[in-house]
Amino acid sequence: MVATEAVQAAKKCILSLYKDEPIVDVGLEELEFADKAHGVWEVTIGFSRRWQRGGVADAVFGPSAHRTYKTVRIRDDGTFISLKHRDVSIRT
Repeated sequence: MVATEAVQAAKKCILSLYKDEPIVDVGLEELEFADKAHGVWEVTIGFSRRWQRGGVADAVFGPSAHRTYKTVRIRDDGTFISLKHRDVSIRT
């Protein structure tokens, strides 16, 4: 599997897992061939949920204020391994 295939597989997983929720703006955020010995990709996908968009937070911080990030682990053969929340909150 090459990088573009890993990204497409991760997006397909996200869209399938969240098919009952109205997610939008699905896009690649991070990509790493994390475990070469076992052929594992870690792909972080960001998306927005329609019910989270708009309001004061978007006006002040922009649309990314309500963006969700998930890291999908995929084997080199395209097999799904896991989905984890990726916390990108800014800490001061």
